[in-house]
Amino acid sequence: MKNLLVMLVFLLSGVGLAQEIKDLNFVGSLSDGYIPVARNNEWGFINSQGEIVIDFRSDLAFHKEKISGDDLGIASIEYPVISEGMAIIKKEIDGIYYYGFIDVNGKIVIEPQYLNVSKFRNGYSLALKVEERILGRNNLLDIKVKSYIYDLVLLNKKGEIIKYLSGPFPVALSREKLRQPPAINGKWITPELVAVKDPKKKWELYKI
Repeated sequence: MKNLLVMLVFLLSGVGLAQEIKDLNFVGSLSDGYIPVARNNEWGFINSQGEIVIDFRSDLAFHKEKISGDDLGIASIEYPVISEGMAIIKKEIDGIYYYGFIDVNGKIVIEPQYLNVSKFRNGYSLALKVEERILGRNNLLDIKVKSYIYDLVLLNKKGEIIKYLSGPFPVALSREKLRQPPAINGKWITPELVAVKDPKKKWELYKI
C-alpha cells in the first residue's frame, strides 16, 4: 500500500509538471476565453487555466505590424486570436497566401481559400473569394489565357457564402504583384449592418 501511495504521488506530480509551458516568446491577453502563446515562430492557444487547447503550429495567421484604419482583414490582427470559437489560418499556394478557419479543437472548418478574411463577429466573417476566368487559349504556347477576380462575400461558421456584397474586382495572382492581401475596408455599424469601402473609396451599407 505504501509503494502504491508513493507511485500515485509521483504520477500526480508528473501531471502537474506536464502543465508547465516554458520557453515562450510571447504571451497574449485573454480574449473569448483563450490566450495566444508563441514559441520558436509557432503559435498556439491556452485556456484561462493555463492548459494548451490548440498546440503550437505554424499556420495561424496574423500581421506582425498592426495597421490603423478601416481594414477588417488580416492587417488588423497583430497576433493570432480566437473570436467566437474560430481562429484564422493561412496556406501558401504558388507564393500567395490564402486564409481559412479552425475551431477551438484545431480542426479545419473552413479551408484556406480566401484572399483575405475578417474575424468572426455575430456569427459572420467577411471574406475575399477569388475566381478564375478563362479568356481564351494561346495555341502557339498551348496554354490557357486566364484572369482573376475577387468578390467580397459574407460567410457563416459552416463556411457557407450567405451573401455576395461587392465586386467583382480584378486582381493579379502573383507573388510579385500581390505582396499583401487586398484590404477589407469596412466597419460593423450594428450586429445587422456593415459598411464597406470599395476600391473607389466609396462607402456601401449592407444589411445582414
